[in-house]
Amino acid sequence: MSKRASIPIQIFDASTTQSNATVALPPKVFNDPEFFDFEMDAVWGHEWFCIGHVNDIPNPGDYYTLSVGKDPLMIVRQQDGSVKVLANVCQHRGLLLAEGRGNVRRIRCPMHSWVYDLSGALTSAPGLNEDPTFDKKEACLPVIRSEIWEGFLFITFDESIAPLAPRLEKLKGQLTNYQMSTLHAAEPLNMEFNEWNWKQYMDECYHCLHLHGQSWGSMHKISAERLDEDAIYNDPQNGIIAYDLVSEFPDASPTKSGKAAHPILPLLTEEQRSRLAYITVAPNLLIVAMPDKVKYFLWLPHSAKQSWYSATWLYPQATLEDPEFKERWLREREELYPVMVEDYSAWRRYQVGGESRFAPRGRLSAHERVIGRYQDWLVDKYRKADAANV
Repeated sequence: MSKRASIPIQIFDASTTQSNATVALPPKVFNDPEFFDFEMDAVWGHEWFCIGHVNDIPNPGDYYTLSVGKDPLMIVRQQDGSVKVLANVCQHRGLLLAEGRGNVRRIRCPMHSWVYDLSGALTSAPGLNEDPTFDKKEACLPVIRSEIWEGFLFITFDESIAPLAPRLEKLKGQLTNYQMSTLHAAEPLNMEFNEWNWKQYMDECYHCLHLHGQSWGSMHKISAERLDEDAIYNDPQNGIIAYDLVSEFPDASPTKSGKAAHPILPLLTEEQRSRLAYITVAPNLLIVAMPDKVKYFLWLPHSAKQSWYSATWLYPQATLEDPEFKERWLREREELYPVMVEDYSAWRRYQVGGESRFAPRGRLSAHERVIGRYQDWLVDKYRKADAANV
């Protein structure tokens, strides 16, 4: 049942850009179970959010699994080529049906051999198949509403909200030259479990100048002047928050050589080849459009202090088929590894520090405008949910 926020909603006013001095969200929102329950309804219960890229499951029967809060899901490629998102819970007694990823002809519960087809329809229930009082149609796996946008798979638990595509139509046009729906990952997305709140992943590049000054900064020149928080992709009303890193020269990339490691995406303009675009589609997708690839980051909530997170890189099929691709890709990953270690350490330390009695609501700097925009989007969700439950 929906409920009001456990934190007085007016407290969030100071965390919006309407405030003359925008501050961070209250520390409690990163660790309080009661607020997390409110947030799971206010944000995750009534919004579209991303759960992967459909090119990770190219063949009929291919599937992968993940969880959103306490809800395990199974994403399955159908025989007709479409993709369905199913509740990954047997409708007999609630057993988790599948784990990880793989390929199946049917979905079988290992406990009592209830069998579902790829669409989630129950086809066999031993001991009940001949029972006239049992209707298989009433025991199908719930299907979660989904849309595919530029190859990315989005879902919502709300059957009443507007379709996703119009919200992202402008962004689709801006990113047309990257041809994201045709790109494929070098390896499938693999969600990792972490001991911190999902909002720790809110992206900004104020920290790039400091935390990553030596790691990233030694490969791709960064400075306050090269951080463009007025990037064209910004559309805060639709939950699209962006910044660009302006490159020192075309096709620059965070590699030891300073240059893109792979063939340049063929349709990019000179402007696109001279910037790295960081585009957050709230609440949980970060697209990084680069000269030779598109990298994306994905995060999902688990509990007030725990979350799932992963990232992977998308390339044209021709790039992946290059005999020298794997060597270049592994080298690039190794060169960027210190950056990820720094981020993971920072997220952990944010979570620890945020639980202190001395945790602040610090003032956002002039280089954290993207955080203010993200907080605007979040607070709007909080206010609407809280008002709906007065």
